[in-house]
Amino acid sequence: MNLRRVLFCVVAVGLLASAQVCRAGVGFRQLTSMFPVAVQRGTQATVRLRSNYTLDETHTVLFYKRGTQSGIKMTLAETKPIAALPDGTRSSAGTPFRFHVQVPANQDPGVYELRVATKKAVSSVSHLLVTDFPVIEEQEQDNGTAATAQPISVPAAVCGVCERFEDVDYYRFTGKAGQELTIQIYAQRVTEGIYDMAVRIGVQLMDSTLVLSGPRGQVVARNNNFLGGDSLLSCKLSESGEYILKVYDYRYAGDPRYTYCVEISDRPFVHAVFPAAVQRGTTTQVKVKGHGLGGLEQATISTTADEPLGWKNVRLETPAGTTNLVSVLVSPYRNIVAPKGHGTIETATPVSLPVGINGWISEPQETHYFVFEALKGRDYRFEIESPHRGLPLDSVIEIYSAAGQMLVEADDGTLLGNPSTQISVRTKDAKLSFQAPADGEYFLAVRDLHDRGGERFCYHLRAESSRPDFEVYGEYYYAMLAPGTQSIWFARIQRTGGFNGPVKMSVEGLPQGVTLTPVTVPAGMDHCGLILSAAANAKLGASLAHVCGRAQLSGADGNPYNAVRYGRITCEQRRAGASMLERWPIQTQIVGITEPLDVTNVEVTSREITLRPGEKTEIKVRIARNQEFRGLVVLDMAFTFGRSGTPTFGHQLPPGVTMSKTSKTRLADKELEGIIVLQAASDALPVNRLPIAAMARVSVPESSMTTDYASEPVFLTVLAADKSSNK
Repeated sequence: MNLRRVLFCVVAVGLLASAQVCRAGVGFRQLTSMFPVAVQRGTQATVRLRSNYTLDETHTVLFYKRGTQSGIKMTLAETKPIAALPDGTRSSAGTPFRFHVQVPANQDPGVYELRVATKKAVSSVSHLLVTDFPVIEEQEQDNGTAATAQPISVPAAVCGVCERFEDVDYYRFTGKAGQELTIQIYAQRVTEGIYDMAVRIGVQLMDSTLVLSGPRGQVVARNNNFLGGDSLLSCKLSESGEYILKVYDYRYAGDPRYTYCVEISDRPFVHAVFPAAVQRGTTTQVKVKGHGLGGLEQATISTTADEPLGWKNVRLETPAGTTNLVSVLVSPYRNIVAPKGHGTIETATPVSLPVGINGWISEPQETHYFVFEALKGRDYRFEIESPHRGLPLDSVIEIYSAAGQMLVEADDGTLLGNPSTQISVRTKDAKLSFQAPADGEYFLAVRDLHDRGGERFCYHLRAESSRPDFEVYGEYYYAMLAPGTQSIWFARIQRTGGFNGPVKMSVEGLPQGVTLTPVTVPAGMDHCGLILSAAANAKLGASLAHVCGRAQLSGADGNPYNAVRYGRITCEQRRAGASMLERWPIQTQIVGITEPLDVTNVEVTSREITLRPGEKTEIKVRIARNQEFRGLVVLDMAFTFGRSGTPTFGHQLPPGVTMSKTSKTRLADKELEGIIVLQAASDALPVNRLPIAAMARVSVPESSMTTDYASEPVFLTVLAADKSSNK
């Protein structure tokens, strides 16, 4: 049964009645779900986006999909203010706000991340699916049985909600004998960014199931968990007549945030091409894996010499029509296909690094072996890409000695990880670094963790010598600044292959009027603060920014080159008790210029500080409060949550310099002044005018999130020990 209209009205009326409440801190906008969650390209639609705080005075909605230009326009449609306040429960569905959405006809289909900016705050991530097909919304009438199934036409993108436990939705359509259908649901893929999706302990995102029944009531096809937690089924209809599609959660769970879109079409559908990667500047014949292809088994993929590296989306032409978008990796390396019959160490395929290896584990318990030459002490890197593209392989990489002894193995890879933080974001794409203990031959093995195989168990393995390099991670999910104020992000450098050079940090795409204090991470250090400042005359606005690092590296030929590495982004999630320790990979980071917030200024007494090893110094900090704000403000020099035993997500002080426990950091009620005491150990890393800032943190009500304010940059110099002894 569909209760959406009733729920919307109850929530909205209740929140309007409580609109006149005391200010309790500026709320970062936690978006929950959208309905309908899909818009057909080339059309306009009205959607309802839910949020835990009001989206009144929204001025900007920003969209992003990697590798795609977005021309999507989305504007607030509400004409009267709607108050939205968190209800204090962990299953808050949020308050709906109407938006008009316009999608260009040439917009690529797929799931787009979106971020909202209002005059007072920016938002978390939500998603919009751009579809090729006409959108049909689930009706208000009961569609909870086969007898009351909602009639639809094909092709279609059916948008619905499993809004309560034991909710089941039924749809009916007319099919024709010989028709080849693809039916896939977008459920987890359009709700995975929700901050707090704990419906019950152990019950989180929708675990969808699709069941198609034929004219005589027989089950024609059924699927659960095809693309991650989203289902997909395909079939060729044997008879004409009326078909019933059943949509439900495998656990019969439900929640108003369980929005979904089911695409139903008879268009040719491609799951993947093999090989999945092609070398830049070449033409490659690929096998096409899918259904309804009209007999197409192979296609030609051509790339230019200046083709951008990375994943690109292409459509293929078949005798039955044009297919959906399929991903192809453009690689700088020579690519080979793993031959069949090389499933033992004795029959291992010789490879010369660097190389891209394309494999297909077609049978259960199948393992692919390769043999390569390695030099003592040299680092080598191996990385699988498969689930990254929606394929099911849970890859394992193993390295064996020439005598057949396993030396090292890797299961899940890590998108973000550091033992000192006690957190990581993991992926089923295996990633392994290996240092050869001696010159000679080594064997590389690739298999599925659960010894599965099949038509979709394809992978691409990048194998290369690990030259000096680096990656950028950090805490830079969002920033909110009023004109004339500062905020701070935190970046971390992961150095590989022996690289220890300086890395110059920058932030691209900042709103007009916002600047970054120049900062370079020196040798011997792997983190820094990124201090953002809004000019006093900066106008309200927002943009999607991107942290990046620049450094000079040494190429394979020994010649230096300038490298740019863009930061990987994660957001904080709270999943069924996991709370602040859960991180989730996303694609966007947002910077918003807002109206004055809870803390209107953070001042420090010293802008230049010099520390000798063993010395301490005090930084007096004074804040200015919005006249309506009396909440707790916590001063800090690192991004922590202030609880004993919780991890630190971001650092800015050089190694050996810490904030003393004698610091006064908690400013309650009307308190305005605190003290940060910095102390340098005897082996503190020497730095020259490293920009740091005093951070003031205000908790967002009913959330583990915070709004972070910062002082103007303080330039810290730490002298070397020998210089200290000469003073």
